[in-house]
Amino acid sequence: MNLSRARQHAVPQGVTVKPARLLFAAFMAAFCLAAHAQTAIVVGQSVDLSSTTASRVKEYVKGVDAYIDQVNKQGGVNGRTVKLVRYDDAFNPEKALANAKRLVEQDGATLFFGMGSAQSTAAILPYAAEKGIPVFGSLSGADSLRKPNPLLFHCRASFGEEINRLSSHFSTLGIKRVAALAADLPIGKDGIAALESAAKLHGLEIVKIVRVAADFKNLDESVAAIADAKPQAVLILAPAGPGIKFTEALKKSKVSAQLAGLSVMSSDSLYKALGEQAQGMVITQIVPFPWSPKFGMTRDYQKLMAETKIPLSVDSMEGYMSARLLIEGLKAAGAKPTRESVIAGLEAMNRKDVGGVQISFSAADRSLIRLVEITMIGQNGKLIN
Repeated sequence: MNLSRARQHAVPQGVTVKPARLLFAAFMAAFCLAAHAQTAIVVGQSVDLSSTTASRVKEYVKGVDAYIDQVNKQGGVNGRTVKLVRYDDAFNPEKALANAKRLVEQDGATLFFGMGSAQSTAAILPYAAEKGIPVFGSLSGADSLRKPNPLLFHCRASFGEEINRLSSHFSTLGIKRVAALAADLPIGKDGIAALESAAKLHGLEIVKIVRVAADFKNLDESVAAIADAKPQAVLILAPAGPGIKFTEALKKSKVSAQLAGLSVMSSDSLYKALGEQAQGMVITQIVPFPWSPKFGMTRDYQKLMAETKIPLSVDSMEGYMSARLLIEGLKAAGAKPTRESVIAGLEAMNRKDVGGVQISFSAADRSLIRLVEITMIGQNGKLIN
């Protein structure tokens, strides 16, 4: 029997037999893809991309993604690609928790990064504790999150620190009579407590505090109460979405006081929504001034944004800075990062210079940075520092 003919006839009609070298190449390609998936450092994120704070968050993630893409193009972290998996939680704590479980149990996340609101961050903490997963950064500066937690790290100043800086600024300007318009959110509750403390420290008189319901039904009467108190300055304690509504209502009522807000109100979002109505507002920022050449970090940020054709903004600067601190922490975690080594790496980031920005870890409140700057929205939305 002719064996070669037998083998030939044994192959079904229409089936092509590939040469061995092609099969080997296909096998190696599949092997390399699998190896890449195993060696990637998976970072999980749940944020609001479609609801109350989406305008700010969408700018923030531009800075995050641009920097992580740059790191991966340059070889990753200790030779490993950083894979950021992000889900939308629509400012909903229950969705944030579901996303967190999906990120760990389906996507294999080593840590959580840049989680969204105070409520969403608080919602995932018990699950993070159960699984031993570090949480690096929340977009919220809520003081209620600053209680010592061995898994939680902060890469931004707290609301209390922002309010203290703002109160000092008011005092320097001779502003003594202040009022607060607070959202029914952690920023409102924490902000009122921080303002009461800062007012004593800086000699301010709080003439009125009004809390606005989540459905805004009492917004008009709240604004009227503020106007009747005749403050010299009004502090708006709300994130971007509600903060825009509060500002619009105050402007409509012709309150003549200086209006001010915290970083989460987003000066970028304010101007996009209100145009020149936002001019003159004072907003605290928790990043280096993006247009300044003062720091190596801002110069690096400016160069990357120019290369990726992303306009400069305080929100994308926050994303860039947060991602850069994340990468520094991952580098310190060693060649094969585990949840435990990531925690150790982040805790080791003490008295470290990152692009001219000083990082100093505090075990008391798990904070890496406390920078707060004062800005004003100028003509055409240009920020004045």
